Parts: sequence; C-alpha cells; structure tokens
Amino acid sequence: MTEQRPNDPIEEDQIDLIALAKKIWSKRKRVVKFTLLFAIAGLLVALLSPVTYTTSSVFIPNSSSDKAPSGLSSLASLAGVDLSSASGSEISPVLYPKILESANFKRQVLDIGLIQDGDSISFKEYILNQPKTIGSIINKYTIGLPGTIMSLFSSNEETLSASAEDGEILAISKEEFLLFEQLDEIISIAINEKESFIELTVSLGDPKIAAIVAKECEKLLQARVIKLKIKQSTELLKYVEARYEEKKADMHAAQNRLSNFKDRNYSISTSSFGNQLTRLEQDYQMASNIFQEVAKQLEQVKLQVSKDTPVFSIIKPVVVPTEKSAPKRALILVIWIFLGLVVTIGYTLIEEPFKEIVKQIKS
Repeated sequence: MTEQRPNDPIEEDQIDLIALAKKIWSKRKRVVKFTLLFAIAGLLVALLSPVTYTTSSVFIPNSSSDKAPSGLSSLASLAGVDLSSASGSEISPVLYPKILESANFKRQVLDIGLIQDGDSISFKEYILNQPKTIGSIINKYTIGLPGTIMSLFSSNEETLSASAEDGEILAISKEEFLLFEQLDEIISIAINEKESFIELTVSLGDPKIAAIVAKECEKLLQARVIKLKIKQSTELLKYVEARYEEKKADMHAAQNRLSNFKDRNYSISTSSFGNQLTRLEQDYQMASNIFQEVAKQLEQVKLQVSKDTPVFSIIKPVVVPTEKSAPKRALILVIWIFLGLVVTIGYTLIEEPFKEIVKQIKS
C-alpha cells in the first residue's frame, strides 16, 4: 500500500502559472490585435501632442541675520510690532510653493504683459487663445477620461471657491479656477533643501513666451518673499515716519512762536519778557532735541528694513530654450503598448470567471 503524499505547493504554483500561460497563448491573436490597436493610439498621441519648451531659473535667497538693536525693539513695542521675533527670521523656501498656489500670485501671473505678433496681450489672453490640439483631445478622452467625467458633475456657478489672503476674502470664478489649474501645469517649483536653492520652471509651446513668463514669475515670487520678510519692520518704519512728521511740525511750530515773539518785542527788555523768552527758547530746544532723536530712530529703522530685505543670488538665469522638452514620443509609445498588453491580458484572464459570475447571477 503506497502512501499518498500531499501535493507540493511549488508544483501547484507551477501548474497554475502554466495554466495561465496556456490561456494567454490560446488568445494570443486577441492579445496581439488589441496591443497593436493601443500602439496605434499611442503613436497618434505621440505624433499629435503639442511640442513643449521648458526653461528654468535657479536662485538662492540670502538675508541678513542681524538682530534689531534694543532701542528699536522698545520703539517697536510702542507701535505694536514685535520686531525682536521678526528680525532675522527667514521665510523658509519650503513655503515658496504655497506662495505659487495663492490666488493673488496666480492673478498677477495671468496679468503678465506679452508681445505676440506685434500685439500687446496678457498671459491670460495667451492661454485662452491657445487652440485645442488633436493630441490633447485624445489625452482628454483616454488617459484623462476620469477627470473629464468628474468635471461634468461639477458646479456651474460663477463662484466656485474662495480663499483668504492678507485678511481679504477672494472669490474665484469658474474661468479663473480653470486657468489656475492650467497654471499648475505650466509653472512648477522645486526646493533643494540640502543645497538651499530654488528652481522655478515654466513649460510652454512658445520658447520666447516661456522665457518671459519664467523671468516675470521669478520677479513676482521674489517680491512676495521680500514683502513677507520685511512686513513687520515696514510697519515700524511707517510708525516712525508718522512720528517724525509730527515732531518736525512741533519743532517748526515752536520755532515760529519764538521768532514771532522776538519780532513783536524787539525793543522790550522787561523781566516778564525775559521769562517768556526763556520758556519759548526751552520749548524750541526740547522740540528740536526730540525731533533729532526721532530722526536718528528713523535712520535706524530704514537700516533695519534694508538688513531684513533678502537678496537673491541668481545661480542659473532664465534663457530662451532651443530644444523641446516634450513630448517624449518613444516613452509615450512604450507606455501605450504596455497599457495594451496589461489591459488585454487582464481581460483574457478574468473573462471566463466573469462570465460564470454573470451566469450565476442571471440564474
């Protein structure tokens, strides 16, 4: 009597793999046919996709780390500004992408002025005037089909969302929302935390327009960073400038009162005249001393604003690209062929089980 041995799991796996391979081989004509169809579709997408040129700017933000003098810190406290904590603080480059995502920044980008065919247009008009290519339509209704279907169920109201910036609530229209989505595809930013540099990239179909937009975006981003960095010291500067004008007016008023008194009493030398003259001279001297002190503080604050203002070192300036960055036609074709193989083989493997399930449901 022979003893039955349990089946070897490795042998069972080999049998299953062989069975799957046989099933795929039996449907090889279907696999080849549908893979060829996907390859043709991929070839059309590769050939009809719009040409894109990419340009970039690489820069490093540099800023003074000097702390504000103690005298300025006490003066700032009178203006309600915490200059001690703000001075020397840096705007982390990690926050730069958040600046690019802001509605105000994107609106400024859309307002960039361009010259196309001798006409002055905005970047917004340039985007809206771009024709739809066959390749983009194929992409929209193939790879981008899920997003297209979801957009059919989106709201048709004029205002889709709102964002708050600088204490102001901004309403975003549907047209702006769609334009903002396009900007996310056109403009990107990469942060190298190890080397501490920022790379701003713009991709467009026109190399000259791409270079102009990249340069303007670089300026807008740097201006926004500078504004955030010197916000508190600028508030203090406004406060000190207002006090400067007040004390200047007080000094001039005291000086005028002293001059008028001397003119009216030129030939009088009584004791009361001397006392009043002394008081007026003391008032003028005090007003003059206060004004000079405020003037010194004003110069200190101006110096502090200058120290707080970051300076950007351009490592790689924007240049007009000469070589296209997309489409990568060979890669697109390979992806579509691979997609055709996966879809066709997957359908071949689940075809019979799926039919059995449907048959059981019907019965």
